[in-house]
Amino acid sequence: MLPSYSTASAMSLTQISGGQSCRKVGEVSGTLTKSFICTKVGRKFVWRKVVVQVNTTTTSTLPPVSMATQVPDLQAFIDKYAQSVVTVSCNGSQGSGVSVSVDQDALKARGYQSYIITNEHVIYDCIVVGASQQQVTITHKGIEYVGYLASYPSWNDVNAGIQPDLAAIQTTALVPPVGYYNVKQPALGHAVVAVGSAGGVPGVTTRGEVAGVSAKKIVTSAPAGHGSSGGALFNNLGQLLGFITAANASLVEVTPITDMCSWVIACNTPIVFVP
Repeated sequence: MLPSYSTASAMSLTQISGGQSCRKVGEVSGTLTKSFICTKVGRKFVWRKVVVQVNTTTTSTLPPVSMATQVPDLQAFIDKYAQSVVTVSCNGSQGSGVSVSVDQDALKARGYQSYIITNEHVIYDCIVVGASQQQVTITHKGIEYVGYLASYPSWNDVNAGIQPDLAAIQTTALVPPVGYYNVKQPALGHAVVAVGSAGGVPGVTTRGEVAGVSAKKIVTSAPAGHGSSGGALFNNLGQLLGFITAANASLVEVTPITDMCSWVIACNTPIVFVP
């Protein structure tokens, strides 16, 4: 138990020093950072300096991070949030993909561990009409795995804008999944991080901001090179906003996570952004 403090001693705190005489054993003088207690030494009463433990636990009053604040430590951000991004290869073409949360029991019952979302144009050359298993290659942490196409819309519908440019892949690779519910609504000026396998290099990461938002598209200034298609766009909270789909000049188009329910995810609850 910490002693209570008083300045009722014969001398002020600035005058007290260890070894000086005091009048009553146990008397305390000082502050929470500098204090003395009256102690009997032989026949004398003298002041002895004591070390006081101070509780430094505080309640933060800092405001929440602004959605417009750029991620300060990109490596720490990637280590925490972007391990769900993989490289997807198909008949010589290459893109990216993102592992997303699905019913793990149902996935494992089919013999797989991860469910990867990418762009359909990334895996288009691997679509074999009538084939029971349509394969791609998933690269995660330098290791290659076989992936099997699970779901994709008609390419004609994608070209016509009726369906999103998305496809799903099942794989035995164990890739940490990212969630897609309770994600904050992207807005103009929000800070974002894009992650993909540009040029075949995994984990290529850039920063930018939201430049435009519509019901079917997010536009960002975060650069994304060839090979990033199907990669992830995160907000500064590490939440997945969507999948890198196309580049136009210095801007990048992203298919939002809200489009997954139409073909690639069986959604019991619609995916919506929250305020």
